[in-house]
Amino acid sequence: MEEYNYGEDAPKEKLTGDEDSESGFMKGYVDDEEVEECAECGSAIHDKKVVKTIDGELYVFCSEICAKEFEETLGDD
Repeated sequence: MEEYNYGEDAPKEKLTGDEDSESGFMKGYVDDEEVEECAECGSAIHDKKVVKTIDGELYVFCSEICAKEFEETLGDD
């Protein structure tokens, strides 16, 4: 497993102009706003996705396993 070093040696981005650390964070967050989340586990979906219509609702999943678990959970009601 790889180790990550986030100490003093880690590269840092410089803020520009009147941008503070919070607005810099929000700028990065807004760029990723379009990322979909798995309806079952909540993981971010970047490339491959499974789309299913269940009871007339459209759901997006990160895998067939999550889609199956989601459907089984709905059947337990």
